[in-house]
Amino acid sequence: MIPFSKALEIVMANTLGFEAENVPLSEALGRILSKPVFADRDMPPFNKSAVDGYACKAADIVGNMKLLENIAAGVEPLKEVLSGCCSKIMTGAMLPEGADTVIMVEECEFNGTSVKFTGKSLKSNICYKGEDIREGDRVIDEGTLIKPEQVAILATFGITQVLCAKKKKIGILSTGDEIVEPNENPSRVQIRNSNGWQLRAQAIKAGAETNYYGIASDNKEILRMKLSDAIKENDIVLISGGVSMGDFDFVPSVLAGFGLKILFNKVAVQPGKPSTFAIKYTSEGIAGKVVFALPGNPVSSFIQFELLVKPFLFKSMGVELPGFQVALPIKNEYTRKHTERLALIPVKIDSDGSFSPVKYNGSAHINALNGINGIAEIPLGVGNLDAGMKTKVHILS
Repeated sequence: MIPFSKALEIVMANTLGFEAENVPLSEALGRILSKPVFADRDMPPFNKSAVDGYACKAADIVGNMKLLENIAAGVEPLKEVLSGCCSKIMTGAMLPEGADTVIMVEECEFNGTSVKFTGKSLKSNICYKGEDIREGDRVIDEGTLIKPEQVAILATFGITQVLCAKKKKIGILSTGDEIVEPNENPSRVQIRNSNGWQLRAQAIKAGAETNYYGIASDNKEILRMKLSDAIKENDIVLISGGVSMGDFDFVPSVLAGFGLKILFNKVAVQPGKPSTFAIKYTSEGIAGKVVFALPGNPVSSFIQFELLVKPFLFKSMGVELPGFQVALPIKNEYTRKHTERLALIPVKIDSDGSFSPVKYNGSAHINALNGINGIAEIPLGVGNLDAGMKTKVHILS
């Protein structure tokens, strides 16, 4: 059994290589950028008005100014502003030649032909060409996860085809005679399969393509057949269940039969102790196929995906998952009986920056995940946290 930190280190040292592909801007959200983006023009691309008002010379505001024209956004000015004159201008419109100030319309009087400034203080109210971004500036780095704000930047600089890391294909397989699919009525000794659907949703949210292989019963040959297809057709396979020490937990032996090397199969963490990581190397000795065999209880599989699988997946698509771990104080005292493993507990982070553990009866308590926004670490050997004590919390995104 290895520490969780060591398990993460092993996983991150064996990530998959990645390829890039062009995708339309409309499909770039949630993808990972494979090359940097540079500005193809200054922003703003011209001197523009920051307000609705009148473009003029600052030296002329003491008297009446003759109105020359009305400049709308997107229309080039036709007239130069000469001494004693002004042009009405809309927010975002190009500043006319000769003007060095825009006075706000609210601070002016207009008599039909001329304008007089009535304000008490003067500001230029001009956004200058290139003050935000210069042509050639790097505006988005390679390896950036594309979110709505990056989509806006890509559109601004005319990037309609975006070079992104190809999505990894993840095969998902649940195991066990005790589970049935959500559309079936379970017997008195069965439960519905939540893990397969939970892991699929987590993988899709993390930017992967998924293939679902259903449920493999507690039969070694059936497991072998389903796993054979999943390994052939995907980059990564997620298995839930079948990795403990029961008589029908066949996953480790089946993995070995496919030539996968098991790098660890026990982690000193609660929940998630029987988490298994196996890899099939290419002829060049690098990772070719990877299998994560996760515990069958839903809280275990959820947490191990978030903290082990997700960082692996992101790095395998060319980016280090941004760190969302912070030391936060616990709101109320917390105690636990067993301290021989690192505990990962579902929590809610409150508006005051503290966190509170949710009601949690163990790794099968699926409703404990409902509404959480963090996973707190209770270190090995620690059985008590006094109110206000800080510990690491992984913020879920």
